[in-house]
Amino acid sequence: MAAEAYGPILEVACGTGRITLPLAQAGFEITAIDLSEGMLSVAKAKAQALPLACQQRIEWLCQDMAALSLDRSFAFAFVPFRSFQHLLSIADQRKTLSALRAHLAPGGRLALHLFDPRLDLLLKGGTAIPQSISLDEVTGRRFLAEVLRTDFDYMAQVRRDLWRYAEIDENGDTLREDIREMALRWTHRWELYHLLALMGFTVEAEYSDFKGTSPSYGNELIVVCKAN
Repeated sequence: MAAEAYGPILEVACGTGRITLPLAQAGFEITAIDLSEGMLSVAKAKAQALPLACQQRIEWLCQDMAALSLDRSFAFAFVPFRSFQHLLSIADQRKTLSALRAHLAPGGRLALHLFDPRLDLLLKGGTAIPQSISLDEVTGRRFLAEVLRTDFDYMAQVRRDLWRYAEIDENGDTLREDIREMALRWTHRWELYHLLALMGFTVEAEYSDFKGTSPSYGNELIVVCKAN
């Protein structure tokens, strides 16, 4: 989609640059925004390993997607890895879509990545998120991520997971840990369609994965739309 845009790209909620950096390496001019200064600092550090020409194709900015204010327009904008779902109210979703539409050039496209809500993940006592463990091959240390508690607000369609993150040495001792809440609002497919239409977008395509597969229940929800 970036190649089809023929113009500058806007990435919203870029995180540590996992998508930003390969796009810059592929020759695209990209403005990458995130609300977290910490995430952006990691992204900028990673960018230092790229050729200078690649670094110059990226503009890093710390901004809230619901209050986006840039002095340019874009041919293509996207919100990857379900970050749109960190907007916990319809009001914030509408503010964000309005801001994105205002920053798209005529005929510009927007791609949103959400998940299609699975009932078993939205029931208290339903399917649990499995523990995640990764290994640093250099230090031998393990990094653990696990959900301690899950709460649901069904009226607001918000799931709140309390996560524990720990760094564990080769002897099994915990070196450090942190506990953070991650809240996501689930949005049903047709609810999203109505919201996009209300905010001046026309849905052009919808996929259930990153290979262009047709929509299916309980998988990824990737919607591509055009600004009216």
